Amino acid sequence: MLFLPLLKYLIMAKREVPILPDDVAQVMKTIGQRLTEHRQIVERNYKKFANSHDINNMTLWRMQKGEDYKMSSFLQVLLKLGISPEDFFKGIK
Repeated sequence: MLFLPLLKYLIMAKREVPILPDDVAQVMKTIGQRLTEHRQIVERNYKKFANSHDINNMTLWRMQKGEDYKMSSFLQVLLKLGISPEDFFKGIK
């Protein structure tokens, strides 16, 4: 029975977080903060928002922290928030 936890550990390797250049990392943090602000208008709890909109809660958490993510996941969140990419990115340089 000790074999199963070991097998699960080996299969479920930890996700490697890419190291971003400083200027890109700063923009990603700004995007994450803005995403958090918009999400909190709809639902204060990010897990409740994610679950009620069929979004992986860890993906949403990573986006809000400014980590790297898939663009399709980001666009899905914007769609669920009811905001266009154009409106979301106003003022972000």
